[in-house]
Amino acid sequence: MNERNHVIDDLAEYSVGALRGQAKARVEAHLRDCADCREELAALERTGELLSAVPLEAAPKHTWEAVQRRIADRAPAPARPRLAWAFAVGAAALLVIVIGLTFLLGPVGDVGPEIIVQPDDEMLVTIEGRLPTTWAAPLADEAAIGLRFAYLEEDG
Repeated sequence: MNERNHVIDDLAEYSVGALRGQAKARVEAHLRDCADCREELAALERTGELLSAVPLEAAPKHTWEAVQRRIADRAPAPARPRLAWAFAVGAAALLVIVIGLTFLLGPVGDVGPEIIVQPDDEMLVTIEGRLPTTWAAPLADEAAIGLRFAYLEEDG
């Protein structure tokens, strides 16, 4: 669009005094140089005078009700708490995932480093000598190995 079209678009607002500041100054400057726009402005002002001479009448009662219905039909539906539900569902899904991973992967806390010890001959003899006891009392073997580790730590 050229500048003239923009001024024509603003003439209705200018004719009723609704333009202010730079917009008003731009229209006035253009009107000084453009006879077509001055004619359009004059026509708008005559139309406004003719309309103001016509008395206002009250619309029939059902007219306003029809307008309200049409507005209500076009109005968007009230917002549902979709965002709150989305957060709730997301939080529940995250909780299920965390619980599932906890059961699948086991404890995540401070388990400590895994110690791999290559048994020497003396340790093997000790373990083999305790095997019959281990079958009778399963914790006895673990106690024997623990004592052996304590003995090795003291030696070295």
